[in-house]
Amino acid sequence: MARWPVPLVLLAFAAPVLGQSSPEEQARRLLEDGRAYRSEGKAKQALDNFNTIVTGFPGTESVDDALLEIGRYHLDVEGDDEKARAAFDQVAKRFPQSDGAPGAYYYLGWLTLTRARSAAELEDALAQFTRVQRLYPGSEWVPRALHAAGVAHRKAGRLADAVESERRVSMEYPTSEAAAAAQFEVGEGLALLGEPRQAMEEFQQVRNRFPKSEWAPRALQRITALYRLYGSGKPSFTLDPSYAAGAGEVLKDVRAILMTSGGTLWVASEKVKSAVPVGPDGKLGPSLAAEEVRGLSLSPGGEVIVAAKSAVRVGSREIRTFTVPASKPGETEPVDKISAALLTASGGMLVADEKRKRVHRYDAKREYQAPFPDAKDREVTRMAIDSEGGVVLLDHADRSVRVFDETGKALRSLGPRNDMRKPVDVAVDAFQNTYVVDEDAGVLVFSPQGQLLAAVGGPELRKPTAVTVDPAGAVLVYDEKAQRVLRFK
Repeated sequence: MARWPVPLVLLAFAAPVLGQSSPEEQARRLLEDGRAYRSEGKAKQALDNFNTIVTGFPGTESVDDALLEIGRYHLDVEGDDEKARAAFDQVAKRFPQSDGAPGAYYYLGWLTLTRARSAAELEDALAQFTRVQRLYPGSEWVPRALHAAGVAHRKAGRLADAVESERRVSMEYPTSEAAAAAQFEVGEGLALLGEPRQAMEEFQQVRNRFPKSEWAPRALQRITALYRLYGSGKPSFTLDPSYAAGAGEVLKDVRAILMTSGGTLWVASEKVKSAVPVGPDGKLGPSLAAEEVRGLSLSPGGEVIVAAKSAVRVGSREIRTFTVPASKPGETEPVDKISAALLTASGGMLVADEKRKRVHRYDAKREYQAPFPDAKDREVTRMAIDSEGGVVLLDHADRSVRVFDETGKALRSLGPRNDMRKPVDVAVDAFQNTYVVDEDAGVLVFSPQGQLLAAVGGPELRKPTAVTVDPAGAVLVYDEKAQRVLRFK
């Protein structure tokens, strides 16, 4: 029998031992591969890796990170807040000393923040972000938590606190992923505080320091909008003769127009019985069909909401119908004269009922809750959500615009006024300025405090009936007699 040299014998026996990874190493490699899949857009393969770690390697140090990634999958890919919350809860409760814990607390706070309806819920979110900062001061999640805390302060109306929190991110963590967004929020907070010139300077810092970030073009839009309103001492809007959006049948019997943050103009036309998107390049996209269309709004997630007479369409995925309690106990009646609808941050829906002169509130499961904000008669013909989540109601009969939070608490009001004789539509810009279309007076621009800033119009506007504001602050108006959309910039 042949005899192997001693070194070869040792290598032969050692090979299986060296080739077999430990459970810790296997779990770590699965985690790395899963994150690589996620960055490549292969979400399903990434999820398989993370689930394998949780079920097959439960005693390893990668479990907390895998659970965190599973939560992110449910949140970002599936849009399932409850599954995401369950995964994040597991990390926070089972692995409070792990490097995944601060990320879990951050996401738990963010989930609460994005659906917050009340001051108490905003405080709950803020508590989670504060926990990240206090318990894990060296974590990479601290700048994100500080940024999110600033957003929570802004939504609670504590604008100075919001600016301070965001400025800390920008100054103390200038290379973090949250730095560009935080710098943008500094400008946003100052604009809402009534400091437009300082706000423009801070937005310019976004462009100077983070020119390749997604926030740089948004900052330029904010600068343009603020300069138009405050740069020359007096707001100025002039007609853009070169602007053209849509053509033919699409611009007949238009009931509403709506501009998205991406620059797409939606036109709701009864003539073509649909809402039609017009891209920044002027090309028409796939339409959303609707019989007897009444209005348009945007969901918190950016989906287009189409209100028709007897139903509400949420993007391309679903059509919702609604009922209210009838006079006889246990019975319901259909809401079949809808004038406007919008989706709130908490997932509920508000539906304006022309027949009953009410706005009805429904929860995320479409269950009827109560009149909004109360049982007072209101002929609401338009609704919108402002940049801070406020619900904007245009009462045509009362000639007023009133803003409430999602619980029904009054925030601000406009009118009745002598210069608002026939208000038919309303829009709100990023700085809570209100744009009211009046069939007689054109477009009236009001500050958040109710001061008349500007009147947009002239001989070009013969019968304005719909309005929207683009991301750079230009005003788009549909003229019923001219059957076209005019742009004032």
